[in-house]
Amino acid sequence: MDPASSLRVSDISRRRFLKGAGGVLAADSLVGWPSISRSAHAAGSEMIRIGFIGCGNRGTGACKEALSVKAPVKLVAVGDLFPERIEISLRNLRKYPEVKARMDVPAERCFTGFDAYRRVLEADVDMVLLTTPPHFRPMHYAAAIKAGKHVFMEKPLCIDAPGYRTLVAANDVARRRKLSVVVGLQRRHQQNYLEAIKRIRDGQIGTISLLRTYFNMPSGGRSGKLKPEGMREMEYQIRHWGVFCWLCGDHLVEQATHEIDVANWVMDAHPVRANGMGGREVRFGPGNGDIFDHHFIEFEYAGGVRFYCQARQQPGTWSHVSDNVQGTKGEMTIGTGAWGMGKLGPRELRSRKWRAINPYQQEHQDLAASILGDGRYRMEADYGATSSMTAVMGRMATYSGNLVTWDEAIAATQRLAPVRYALDAEPPVLQLPDGSYQAAIPGISKVF
Repeated sequence: MDPASSLRVSDISRRRFLKGAGGVLAADSLVGWPSISRSAHAAGSEMIRIGFIGCGNRGTGACKEALSVKAPVKLVAVGDLFPERIEISLRNLRKYPEVKARMDVPAERCFTGFDAYRRVLEADVDMVLLTTPPHFRPMHYAAAIKAGKHVFMEKPLCIDAPGYRTLVAANDVARRRKLSVVVGLQRRHQQNYLEAIKRIRDGQIGTISLLRTYFNMPSGGRSGKLKPEGMREMEYQIRHWGVFCWLCGDHLVEQATHEIDVANWVMDAHPVRANGMGGREVRFGPGNGDIFDHHFIEFEYAGGVRFYCQARQQPGTWSHVSDNVQGTKGEMTIGTGAWGMGKLGPRELRSRKWRAINPYQQEHQDLAASILGDGRYRMEADYGATSSMTAVMGRMATYSGNLVTWDEAIAATQRLAPVRYALDAEPPVLQLPDGSYQAAIPGISKVF
């Protein structure tokens, strides 16, 4: 079995998915989507023209990696909601001579505003980088697939069930058109994880009986950053998206999706139900958004295997990230540390010494090879969507305090989105009189 193969998705009819797709697909429908298969090569040439959408820190890192592949690539269009983010990102990219040589981004191909992604897609690009806050991922991905573009997109891929259904519908089209899609779950491109999965598949630890993962960090999400005087609420929340559930999905979804994906990869399936608990012990007051600061979820797979998942963002607490699998013949810790390679951090991984095993770079190399036909075809949005939705199901369980099944979770109609997208529009959550935001209350809050 290919260790990087896609995960199974529940057997729900295509009609049901399209009926409830929501977002872009509900507005545009799949009617009129081109049915002619696109070549695996970039517009019939050897040059991959890249569009970059979402110019934050991680997006800039992903763009640098996309422009560092051993293949002919060129950055030709950029989009972000805020113009200064584009300026900062391009300035940082141009610090690297080998990257600067692959950039051709005149001012007329730098787009701002909520519709910047559409304008980038119209700018004669072959592949797009989707690295905005996670809320926007389903609509941007659906639009990119509709436009016939290859895609790299950061995790998580969705923050609610309507977004998940949008992904599933777009994935069907991406496969039919043979579009290459790689997801920023870099462990799927990381040698120690690939080797560990092979050993598990070969029966080294026997039949799997239990999984444990940890994504416990001292802080995150720009906690404590107050809204500047005069700044509109929508702008503030988008600029500080890591502490607002409608934008990031909660840190369980935004960060721990990495480890949840490893568990799904090991099991080659998604859980059928989840229950858990979580809340806010230290994340109080203005500047702390509406997300929890800790979660503990018990996921259950078909057949009864349990997966215990911890995720925490609390200063002064045990900081630990790892993936652990127990079987009837033994147990295995696949990876430790935020990058799954012990004490090796981003600086070491991007150094000359470790560059050859940098999974962040490898995922872009694999995407370029897929687009150009020099490597196996990559369509990773199936397991990307499934693992993202698994994390959303876990959040549903902790926010509600109730047991949530997979079928209930993916059929949920609650959409975490504003009525309209504009900087003068109201976001889904508003400040309370003391400047704080109402978080979910288990036993009271509705998640469907």
